[in-house]
Amino acid sequence: MPAPPAGRRLRRPRAGQSVTRRAGRPAPRRDAGHRSAPHTADRVIEAWGEDRPSCLTEAVRALVEGFAEVPSGAHGRRVPIELRAPNDPELLLALLQEVIYVVDALGEVPVACRLADRGDAVCGDLEVVPAAEATLVGPVPKGVSRSGLAMARHRARWRCRAVVDV
Repeated sequence: MPAPPAGRRLRRPRAGQSVTRRAGRPAPRRDAGHRSAPHTADRVIEAWGEDRPSCLTEAVRALVEGFAEVPSGAHGRRVPIELRAPNDPELLLALLQEVIYVVDALGEVPVACRLADRGDAVCGDLEVVPAAEATLVGPVPKGVSRSGLAMARHRARWRCRAVVDV
């Protein structure tokens, strides 16, 4: 690695932080995304998006990617959903529990999630395929804890966090 210009120090990335920026260019902004990490005997998922539906959609992606890989191009049937909750964290909880129900009770894995905000509700559908078409890459979630559950608008984005029991 070349030496930094005189008078400038190189900063080391914090644990878990990637270094992909090029000198003189700002890091690309992702308006939606997700990540997950192990947490004791559980897994923490975090997601963000430009609006409430995109944040919730990313949370579903994070949940599913933690236990299943579905072949690209897989298409299945649609399961309609309409969720109401007294607040945003409870809405996140309801959605993630719905996904776990679809996997556990119906034996299907979501490959896509489409949501629309209806004020006091979120409506849309989960596109699901039979679990046999997916490859398990981790333990199937058993539930979502209320401990550590969060969802709120922060600056120009929505952010959420949940602890998933595996």
